[in-house]
Amino acid sequence: MQKNALTTAAALALATFGASTAFAQSTLTLYGNLDVAVDNVRKGQGNVVSAPGNLFMNPAYAPSFVNKSNTTRVTSSVSSVNSLGVKGTEDLGGGYKGSFVLEGQMQLDTGAQSGQDGRMWGRQAYLGLTTPFGEVRLGRQYAPMFYSFASATVEALGGADIQGSGLIANNLQVRQDNQVSYWLKSGGLTASVSYSPQAGVDQKISSARASTGTYTPTSGQIVGGASAGTEATNAQGRGRTLGLFVNYLVMPELLVNGSYHHNKFGDAVLQTATGTPLFNLDKYSAYSLAAKYIVPGLGTQVSGIWHAGKFSMDDGSDVKLDTIALGVKHPIDNFSVGAQVSQSKFTNFTKGKDTAVMLTGDYIFSKRTTLYVRAGYVKDDRGDLAQTTAAGVPIVGGPLPLLTGLGSIETPFFSGGGANIDATTRVIAVGVRHHF
Repeated sequence: MQKNALTTAAALALATFGASTAFAQSTLTLYGNLDVAVDNVRKGQGNVVSAPGNLFMNPAYAPSFVNKSNTTRVTSSVSSVNSLGVKGTEDLGGGYKGSFVLEGQMQLDTGAQSGQDGRMWGRQAYLGLTTPFGEVRLGRQYAPMFYSFASATVEALGGADIQGSGLIANNLQVRQDNQVSYWLKSGGLTASVSYSPQAGVDQKISSARASTGTYTPTSGQIVGGASAGTEATNAQGRGRTLGLFVNYLVMPELLVNGSYHHNKFGDAVLQTATGTPLFNLDKYSAYSLAAKYIVPGLGTQVSGIWHAGKFSMDDGSDVKLDTIALGVKHPIDNFSVGAQVSQSKFTNFTKGKDTAVMLTGDYIFSKRTTLYVRAGYVKDDRGDLAQTTAAGVPIVGGPLPLLTGLGSIETPFFSGGGANIDATTRVIAVGVRHHF
């Protein structure tokens, strides 16, 4: 009897504790996504007309070639990006809710942090307050333009998603430090507007951190680097960023959306990893339009995304790029097959372009676990010699390898496999993903 009484009392105490916890925190969720594969990346020999090991041409224009390579890897985030997060909401009553999200990214092949320049909670880290008039979020967040890509692609965003990753020309189109955003949801309409006083632009921008593993004030860092969003007195408005996203569900099978992104570079200088100045940047602006349709009765997804961006310099010149991406995905019982194509090009500057194709196949074991195959390639046409404005250094290449080499993009195609200028890069991967 005594034992039963103690057991009952303990159960009541635990139930009371659980009730008070539920009252204080309406929901608390641990979630994540795990994606790992064995892949093979083959890069053709590329001609960059440059000094050996340097992305940029030397004054003598001496021909130099980036060697071809054949690499087999165990790698992560091929069909979808790895993540581990915790989120919670608290019902405050009267239509008000408090919320938070902390989300990081890891490599399954090594266990190391991955992407977002090594941040622990680099994917998202914000607090939110939902009101009867919309939601306000403060902290590190996705850029509004990112949601245009993510909602319209037929794939889960990852290293093999041509529609998603192929549209990124500037890391601040993906995530931003110090962001304040407002979200409105009404019927089929979802809209957001954002502002950041310093989203992540260092005074010196280069790929030095990516190539050496270190950052110094002299070498510079990638756009969106770990310390690039530090707020300080800044008369030039460096890092100031605005964004807009509007998504409308026309019918259950059809969505359309559009987005806008703008950020100031202010007094930032784009330079090589060795410190040679290339451009005195001023600002970057971009637009996107997208649509996705699911065929009734078949479940076939068809989507298209268009994106245009422009880097403006302080001397009045600019670099313009244009991208279009198409995708289709069709379910067959537990299987699904799909294809994506994209072309991204500089409409001026080098006039280089990148054409990419990705074939996809999934076998769905359960609602959480999927076996997949990915096979694709990207072909870079290097275009013409173009002069940089700061030092007159001529360069070539399409947007994908060139912007990666300049530090505007952190992670290139194929989960870091990358692509050579003036060459074809091929990938084939077999992997498994699990989400919880």
